Amino acid sequence: MEKIIVGACVADLTAQREERLRQGVEKQDYTLKIFEKGKFGPEDVADCQILFGSIPPQLLKSASKLRWLATASAGVDNYVADELYPDPDVILTNSSGAYGVAIAEHLITCTLMLMRRMREYEEGQRQHRWKYLGKIRSLYGSTVTVVGIGNIGGSFAKRCKAMGATVRGVKRTPSEKPDYVDELYLTKDLDQAIQGADVVALCLPGTHETQQIMTAQRLGQMKKDALLLNIGRGTALDQDALIQMLQKGLLGGAALDVASPEPLPPENPLWDMGNVILTPHVSGNDSLDYTTDTILSQFLENLPLFAVGQPMHHVIDRKIGY
Repeated sequence: MEKIIVGACVADLTAQREERLRQGVEKQDYTLKIFEKGKFGPEDVADCQILFGSIPPQLLKSASKLRWLATASAGVDNYVADELYPDPDVILTNSSGAYGVAIAEHLITCTLMLMRRMREYEEGQRQHRWKYLGKIRSLYGSTVTVVGIGNIGGSFAKRCKAMGATVRGVKRTPSEKPDYVDELYLTKDLDQAIQGADVVALCLPGTHETQQIMTAQRLGQMKKDALLLNIGRGTALDQDALIQMLQKGLLGGAALDVASPEPLPPENPLWDMGNVILTPHVSGNDSLDYTTDTILSQFLENLPLFAVGQPMHHVIDRKIGY
């Protein structure tokens, strides 16, 4: 019987993590191949039945024996097309659940920075200007609408609730309301969910259903001093409409970890807006040890299930994208 080969490209693979991964793979009597990011190609993945981590989509077709792709990311929009794979039955799993802590803390940081006018105080520091800027706002007593309350959105919602906000959650399908959400809406009622909100956070995967979900019309329904946060995909937002509203003073500010396109062109006006926080798609990433360790744990939990043909965790339906 042919021995199964696991090809892995994992960021920040310390010696301790590599040993943990190797032990888990060898426990199933599989063979582990470690790839360095940017330094492996078609010939390296050709004999792999399992690929784990950050695997360039264009290499998948070369993995003619591939049976399971375990991505290190939560979003998988780059991995859903059937034509990427040598076989339509290849299992795709993601690392949903690994990024909630990192991204929720990023969102809290950005929200408080905008509410407390920290961008303006930073500018004062650069100019050596000691000046009180006046009124600030607080999450306490605010209304926060979280569009997409999966692991990431739910983690942010819990923290907002703990800090005294009224939380509205928006999701695609009906379910019981989580205790950290005060009001639960379906996506079809998004217009109602954003009415009067002080903060609207987009925590959505990149699918055809989420493309341009935050239209110019919806942006126009938000409060004049509301904050718009986006950590999912830049395609969820009418970015040009957002720019126009910010330029006209019709929104309080924005924090964007994603953009359309990426990288955001240097001439884009968002770069120079004092009430905008821009980060280069790093709110989750794998720069937090907790995230990397969780990604590894999830893979190692799935590995013995794959070995015996049992249902696995975090399996993606490629037709719907999550």
